[in-house]
Amino acid sequence: MKGLKGDIRIISYFLKLVNTILPSYIPLIVIAAFFKAIAPFINIVMPKFILDELMGQQRIHIFALLVGGVVIGNGVFNLINSFFATKVDIANSKLVNGFELHLGRHIMSMDFESLENPKILNLKDRALFPITNQGVLWRMIGGFINLLQIILTLIGLVALISTINVGLVGIIIGIVLINSFIFKRLQALQFKFNQELIPLNRGFSYYASLASDFSMGKDVRIYNMPPYILSKIDEFNEKSLDGFKKVFGMQGKYEGISNINLQFQMIIVYTYMVWKVFKGAISVGDFAMYISATNNFSTQVSQLLTQFIEIRQMCRYLDLYLQFEALPIKVQKGSKEIGVLSSVNIEFKNVWFKYPQAEDYTLKDVSLTLNSGEKMSIVGQNGAGKTTFIKLLCRLYEPERGEILINGVNVKEYAFDDYTKLLSVVFQDYKLFSFTIQENMSFNQACNQEELEIALQKSGVRDKVASLDKGVETSLYKNFDKEGTELSGGEMQKLAIARAIYKNAPIVVLDEPTAALDPYAEYEIYAKFNELVKNKTAIYISHRLSSCRFCDKIAVFDNGRLIEQGTHTELKEQDGKYAQMWKAQAQYYV
Repeated sequence: MKGLKGDIRIISYFLKLVNTILPSYIPLIVIAAFFKAIAPFINIVMPKFILDELMGQQRIHIFALLVGGVVIGNGVFNLINSFFATKVDIANSKLVNGFELHLGRHIMSMDFESLENPKILNLKDRALFPITNQGVLWRMIGGFINLLQIILTLIGLVALISTINVGLVGIIIGIVLINSFIFKRLQALQFKFNQELIPLNRGFSYYASLASDFSMGKDVRIYNMPPYILSKIDEFNEKSLDGFKKVFGMQGKYEGISNINLQFQMIIVYTYMVWKVFKGAISVGDFAMYISATNNFSTQVSQLLTQFIEIRQMCRYLDLYLQFEALPIKVQKGSKEIGVLSSVNIEFKNVWFKYPQAEDYTLKDVSLTLNSGEKMSIVGQNGAGKTTFIKLLCRLYEPERGEILINGVNVKEYAFDDYTKLLSVVFQDYKLFSFTIQENMSFNQACNQEELEIALQKSGVRDKVASLDKGVETSLYKNFDKEGTELSGGEMQKLAIARAIYKNAPIVVLDEPTAALDPYAEYEIYAKFNELVKNKTAIYISHRLSSCRFCDKIAVFDNGRLIEQGTHTELKEQDGKYAQMWKAQAQYYV
């Protein structure tokens, strides 16, 4: 019962979700099910009167009326059911699109921490795979449509069969229950197999993508990777096929037993009906009607229980989705409005942080202050905590201990969407999208063409954009536009920098902004650094210490700790980490 209550909760949630996405959907499927349930009775009841007429008075005009009624009735109901089937198909498409939007909205509202947590990513795969690859949501909705239609049909069939012998109803239900138990066992086996198949499919998909990903073509050929990749694909194929053999073998066994039970049922029903005809208790027409009714009843009861088990099975899959959707939002969004700030002072106060599942802290007791308009360079070896520092400032994560303050106010108190207006960030792994260049800059906000041109000019990509046939209206990539452009890595990085400049936020963060640039373009960015950020508060991360000369402050991180602070001149003269790094790289600087 506890399991049934859980299923009812899941069903209720998704029915409410369906009603929210498309309010007209549930009334539509109820009406469609009603007409679909009525249609079979024409071919169950009318043949009785036709046979009785043939075996009796054989009146041509009555026979013609009866046959005409069957033909016209079937035609009318076929038209009605086809009409509603089309309406339901269209509604299903709208529902699919609506659910995709619902799902996308949920994922984009999740804590960023969740997107990097292996346990949550695994739950996401387990939750979404059945929906995207096995269509469990739509199978459940389709099951409801069928269930409703079956119930309406059964009501009529029970009333009809009961006029000859209620016992037949019990016999048929008993055999169907046995077959349903068999079907339930098969469903449980399939569920277990599908859960085991998900990690296999993930691995197979990855290696299959390597074989078809053009961007990896050079590495694949240079390192002679095809034999290795193909052997991995074969390995996953073998594991999957072993599972399929087991499942299909059991499926054949269960279906064979089920078919034997159905034949036994047929023997009982036909024997009883023939005996009633020989006794003269029913006519040949009654015989045909009751045989058709009992066969339909058996089929409908079997389908009823099958659909019920199927829906409960879908609930097991969808429960994983509910677990995924119910993940708590840990990052505090706050409610305080920031407003227009004339100055922005940043303070990290005894901040500690470690990633989910990590044993050691990535940042350890970090305290620093950056006053409005100051430029700070953050340096350190890989894994020192530099990018994590930026993620905390952006509120993608929250500190385990300590606090981050903007103008003396804990950032948790600010409304998150309002807070992000303070930040223009170029991440090390920045992303540009398959939109136009202008849309990548403004994201559908009202675009100031003059400021857009200035941003493109400052980042050094204006001439390239101007050379394109459609200019800023040119699409990036070719996903949606065959005339889209594929810019070089350096040009893409310049666009990302231009996007940060165009946003015109009071805090600018550049995380390895010159990694994909050639030496000349890198020099241009460094030379124009103060012009790029003007009087804004700026944080700059780079492995190339020549960038530090353009900054007011330098913060040196090592193993998660802030070990040195000062100007380039001050730190260079000390016998510390920064001086060691500077001396190691000094041969490359002019």
